[in-house]
Amino acid sequence: MNIKRKSPNILIRTAGGKETNQELGLGHIYRSLNLAKELKPNKINFLLEDFGGAKKIIEENDFTNIKTIKKNIGLEKDIQITKKYLEEEKINILIVDRYHVRKNYLKKLQKYVKLVVISDLMNIEYTADLVINGFIGLKNHIKINSHNSKCLLGPKYQILDKKFSNKNKIKKENYDLLVSLGGYDGKNSIDVILKYIQPYISEIKTKVIVGPIGKKSKMVNNFERKYSKTLKIVKFTKNMKCEIENAKFGICGGGITSYEFACMNKPFGIICVEKHQLQTAKQWEKKGYAVNFGLSVKSTEIDKFLQNIAKNELPFTIKNRKLVDGKGSLRVAQEILKIR
Repeated sequence: MNIKRKSPNILIRTAGGKETNQELGLGHIYRSLNLAKELKPNKINFLLEDFGGAKKIIEENDFTNIKTIKKNIGLEKDIQITKKYLEEEKINILIVDRYHVRKNYLKKLQKYVKLVVISDLMNIEYTADLVINGFIGLKNHIKINSHNSKCLLGPKYQILDKKFSNKNKIKKENYDLLVSLGGYDGKNSIDVILKYIQPYISEIKTKVIVGPIGKKSKMVNNFERKYSKTLKIVKFTKNMKCEIENAKFGICGGGITSYEFACMNKPFGIICVEKHQLQTAKQWEKKGYAVNFGLSVKSTEIDKFLQNIAKNELPFTIKNRKLVDGKGSLRVAQEILKIR
């Protein structure tokens, strides 16, 4: 006789928002949402440090079981609140996706629940039942770390929106360039990009996505009015895959958007909006997907990139272009549901 397994009750502990000094943005929020959508119809709960605008985005994606906690909460209080939530809501699986994961937090809570950690860059040494790290600098493989935690590593496991797993191409690319620096442009990097684009504005049809919790700067508004024939500026999109598909080239930050451009085989340039994004940008350049503009953009580098776009030429030699297939969220969700 087959015994039907009860659907797990899942808690996602994450953090994000628009406080620029936190190096957070919305990368962890969107990655958590991508995974949450893949884990439906299981019950999904969020325990959230909201640094501005994050809760609203989660709600707009049809998740309502959200408990917010104090920003920059202390370790012991964080453990206390999480443990209480686990008990009250009868949580089976805890997924932690946040910047600077606290290792003592993980050690304490693994006693009470199955634990999944989503990490970045080269960080894999966590105490957990499952560690996920889709960093482009890691080889695609599964290994056991020094804490006996199973680790799913490499861009094969990068958690993108499930839309990216469908590679149906549109018939025509309507824009030469798509600019998106993630959910929030706290350092006004879009202004910098527009200054460089201005000499080519009649030749490069451009679309800029400001971000759902960002505001259009004075310069952005001026450019929008002055160059309305070749420049379109929007605040956000509900379908990033479609936006990338609709452009020939891209400029983005060194976060999750870079994996989205790579997945769609679009050449792109990276402006690192935070220091930790430099490692990702260097890897994309090394692997022949992107040009790394670094933290402080040099005019010669971005000018060359834009000149190539104006001529409809590739700004670099293409190498291996099959590293991100868009199925990472499905692979990760399947592995998570195995650990019950």
